[in-house]
Amino acid sequence: MKTAAVALGLLAAAPSALAFAPSVPPPSHRASSRLNAEIGDTGVSFENVAREWRCKYSPGPSGGPGDSESLKACQSLLDEYLPKLKELPGASITRQVCGGCLDFKVSITQPLEEHGAWADADYQPLEGEFMEKLKGIEGTSMHEVQEITFEAL
Repeated sequence: MKTAAVALGLLAAAPSALAFAPSVPPPSHRASSRLNAEIGDTGVSFENVAREWRCKYSPGPSGGPGDSESLKACQSLLDEYLPKLKELPGASITRQVCGGCLDFKVSITQPLEEHGAWADADYQPLEGEFMEKLKGIEGTSMHEVQEITFEAL
């Protein structure tokens, strides 16, 4: 199953392919049957994986985000895709916007065991469609995707 491959591939900088190993929580923490992975012996464990889509948007005439046409277009694109993203199993969607560094980010977080099916499909068709449209928004740059662990602590 690609879920294990997803867990193994999350941190490309890991010194070996065995950087992630499923962990067995202590008996007091076994109430959940969710899949849990650990990054080597770092003490960093996780049950959730996020796929992040991001870009830089351009400031508006005022020099800030409040009148940015590209930010407005990014939000409109997210509004278009939000219902489809929410249909992904176990998904929660967050949007982060920074007015100082002009970041627009969308994170799609899923439990590790649910994330594998989307990863197996190479995040298609949603990611390809969304990123293609994002790249087409005038005033955006540095279009990137990233997979990260995502835990509420």
